[in-house]
Amino acid sequence: MEHATGLESFRRHRHDVLNQLQIIRALIQMNRADRAIAAMDRLAEWLQSLGRVQQAVGSSAELVVWTLAACPHVVVDDILVEEAPDGDTVVQWISFLTELEERLALGGRSLRMKLRVSSNALWVAWDARDLEVADWEERYVRIHFARG
Repeated sequence: MEHATGLESFRRHRHDVLNQLQIIRALIQMNRADRAIAAMDRLAEWLQSLGRVQQAVGSSAELVVWTLAACPHVVVDDILVEEAPDGDTVVQWISFLTELEERLALGGRSLRMKLRVSSNALWVAWDARDLEVADWEERYVRIHFARG
């Protein structure tokens, strides 16, 4: 990862977190404590999932973690890291996740997913039935897609 790319990812991540904190503050000011708590829980869950990935795969996780941290439209509900991903797997993951984030942002939507990571593959599961994956399955051979 180039230094500027890491700094840009950090800037985007910080911006997204601060936006969520501003939303939480506004909800509290509007006496919507239930919604504020739900927003805090979602933010904490996202940050914890980034930490779990980082801890599970060690220093090789930097690109994976920064990519996830720069994708505010992607919420990772569950991550199981069996082994640190190899370089080719990381490259495909970054390319896929960047493309997915762009598609979600253009559509104004979010996506919740579950991930399983091994040295040479990633398994991605989500509930979005309208999200077509056929072209991704051909281009990202190290990523296996499932609904559910």
